[in-house]
Amino acid sequence: MSTSQQSSSSTDVISNILKQGSERGLLYIPAGFLIGGLASIVLARGGAGGARKAITMFGTGVGTGMAWTRCSIDIEEAVKGMK
Repeated sequence: MSTSQQSSSSTDVISNILKQGSERGLLYIPAGFLIGGLASIVLARGGAGGARKAITMFGTGVGTGMAWTRCSIDIEEAVKGMK
């Protein structure tokens, strides 16, 4: 396989991984927001002091982190496979 074909296919692989990562993010981030929102209703019943907002944002951050980490792992595995 020539170098241009190899770099083209590796670019396609990384591009596909990033596409899957963004799709995963579109699923995980709202799910984290929803789960965090539901948890905040249960855990912060009074809703005073911004506790509900903090718990909801924590859930959103967890969803974002899950999507980011999975995408990062996928890219690392693809790069190791290219060597």
